[in-house]
Amino acid sequence: MSKPLLGMKVAVLAANGFCEQDMTESQRALLDAGANVRIVSSEQGLLNGWNGTAWGHHFAVDSVLSTALGADYSVLLIPGGQRSLDKLKLTAHTKRFISSFIASSKPVVVFDDALHIMIMSDNIKGRTVAGPDDMMDVALQAGAFWADDSIHVDDNLMSGVSNTETRSSFISGMLNFLTSCETLMKAA
Repeated sequence: MSKPLLGMKVAVLAANGFCEQDMTESQRALLDAGANVRIVSSEQGLLNGWNGTAWGHHFAVDSVLSTALGADYSVLLIPGGQRSLDKLKLTAHTKRFISSFIASSKPVVVFDDALHIMIMSDNIKGRTVAGPDDMMDVALQAGAFWADDSIHVDDNLMSGVSNTETRSSFISGMLNFLTSCETLMKAA
């Protein structure tokens, strides 16, 4: 079996209440492709996912956000989930961590409503993004351009809609995006 992302270290930035399906389905695909997936969180110990209409499973936190460094990872993945996003907005470390990936042109994958965190961290001005339709006005006010695509890639930033109907195509697009990024990094 081919492992196109072998050795790639992926940081999943989440707090309690993240969209469990975004994280678990992408984690499974990334592990199958050879990536090393680590959870970075403002929480310590265990993290609780949100599964549709109720709390989901617990997941071990690998690194605490306050001490995590973007330099230690190849890719940043931010799952959706309003509860998680509201908690991540409460710490300046979120902005620092995300900005380190953007500044060093490392791949960043933003699921659905996690686009809110990119807006809060001041990292979408001048970028073209995609996401849930109800986020278009907020993204435009933050200085972004809006793509009507379900998935959009702007340089090192992939964003788009990830819900029950679109999640599998979003994850497939994520794997293609990361594989092309890995190929470009090896060629440099």
